[in-house]
Amino acid sequence: MAGTTELREGGEPLDASEEQSETSPRQSRRASSGFLQRNSVQVQLILAIALVSIGFGVLYPDQFATFRNFENITRQGATLVVVAVGQTFALIVGGFDVSVGSTMGLSSTVGALVMVEYGTIAGVLAGLGAGLAVGLVNGFLIARLGVTPFVATLGMLAFARGLANQISDGASVSGFPDSFRYFGGGSWGPIPATVGIATVVVLIAGVVLYLSRFGLHLYGIGGSREASVLSGIRVQRVEFLAYTICGLLAGVGGLMLASRVSVGQASLGTGFELMSIATAVIGGVAIGGGIGRLSGVVLGVALLSVLSTGMNIAQVSEFIQQMVTGVVLVVAVLIDRLRLRGSESRRLGALLE
Repeated sequence: MAGTTELREGGEPLDASEEQSETSPRQSRRASSGFLQRNSVQVQLILAIALVSIGFGVLYPDQFATFRNFENITRQGATLVVVAVGQTFALIVGGFDVSVGSTMGLSSTVGALVMVEYGTIAGVLAGLGAGLAVGLVNGFLIARLGVTPFVATLGMLAFARGLANQISDGASVSGFPDSFRYFGGGSWGPIPATVGIATVVVLIAGVVLYLSRFGLHLYGIGGSREASVLSGIRVQRVEFLAYTICGLLAGVGGLMLASRVSVGQASLGTGFELMSIATAVIGGVAIGGGIGRLSGVVLGVALLSVLSTGMNIAQVSEFIQQMVTGVVLVVAVLIDRLRLRGSESRRLGALLE
């Protein structure tokens, strides 16, 4: 009741200092509980990464628990981070893009063909332009013409891969200038180039998602398209830009991968469409939109990268690795559903109190 003084066990009133000492631990516990609830996905992923790393480190200390292997994991994972960040934009707005793997292949092929003739800068710009063009077409089909994301991006998957094979006569393109290694195959001082590029992409994406009106609108549309329309948000424009960003970052990923393997080819990004969606969902990005953090996406990439590298060292069959990835994805979605149900139950309980 308002105005009631808290009493000691013997019935005597608490003084101000005692009241503060009683409530402070309670407030601290609430703050800690709130932090864990807000960051439950990240905490779970960190624990999972630690357990998997310790397990492989104990079983294969000479192969897994080395600095060289750690560097290899970061180099491989950084390319997936860039593509998964782009996929996150499409997922948050309420869709997805299954054409990112083909976009990577097209970007690497276009970039390689131009680079061999006209140099690194022209090749990089051409590769990025190819990824941007794919994103623009996907955005136009989905946002302006109302084609479903699955149909639009599935069609683009086939078209982009066919186009890459057509312009390269189905062959790989190599013979890059030495300077292209700074886009993925080399290092920026002590930092692997892929890690440097991924860091820049994550920082820029963080500013866009968390500090701009566009980011706010992106989450709003994913949460409720109807409410966003009623509130005056230009839904089509935001969707269009989300898929454009996704295509552009897939192009960046394609060039990074081409720099690492020193070849551009249509099939270079095969599998990244599944992996980018899987890592984003594992990282807490909701299928259906409106929920997701870049920190979770990065940790999702780290978990799958550690798991994949460990299984490679253990000489686990590639087919079994694909099965494991599928199981991890389904489990992540189930956990996400249970977490959302728990949040809804807590909100309903709070309203009924």
